Amino acid sequence: IYVVPGGAGTQSGASWPNARDLAAALTAASSGNELWVKAGTYKPTTTSDRTATFTLKTGVALYGGFAGIETQRSERNWQTNVTILSGDIGAANNTSDNSYHVVVGNGVDGTAVLDGFSITGGNANDSAQGPNSGGGMYNTNSSPTLSNLNFSGNYGAFGGGMNNTTSAPRLTGVVFSGNSASDGGGMYNYI
Repeated sequence: IYVVPGGAGTQSGASWPNARDLAAALTAASSGNELWVKAGTYKPTTTSDRTATFTLKTGVALYGGFAGIETQRSERNWQTNVTILSGDIGAANNTSDNSYHVVVGNGVDGTAVLDGFSITGGNANDSAQGPNSGGGMYNTNSSPTLSNLNFSGNYGAFGGGMNNTTSAPRLTGVVFSGNSASDGGGMYNYI
């Protein structure tokens, strides 16, 4: 499924000229799908719903770092074609109205793949357990495959960049920088 910011053409997802927006593509995706995501910034909602998030699915792989002309996944360059998942859904640069979690893994296994993204702007500042953890990514009972990711500028009382509750994600080439939390600025693991 081809993805560009805001979608394009018929938004069928069948080609770059007819790509879908990420939130819509992820909602429609089913096991066995790959989402090829063009460089740009993506937000989980166009509303001010702080619970909105990009929710991973078992069997669905998200690959960022495309220029929007590739015909094979091996042609992408995630370092040059920066693809951002942002929780900055409300007023720009005002973290008080950002998504609690930019990405969520809930009950997914290793076939849920997130590869080639920068994840920023999550603000898990609610007083309740869950919405106060994992501003960048919140995993619960999950073991997603996470590769070539940069978590920065996220906040959570427990795990600014990532919170893993009864979870064991597989991380390769993942960088945590500039995240903040009461416990575990980069990552907090609770088993």
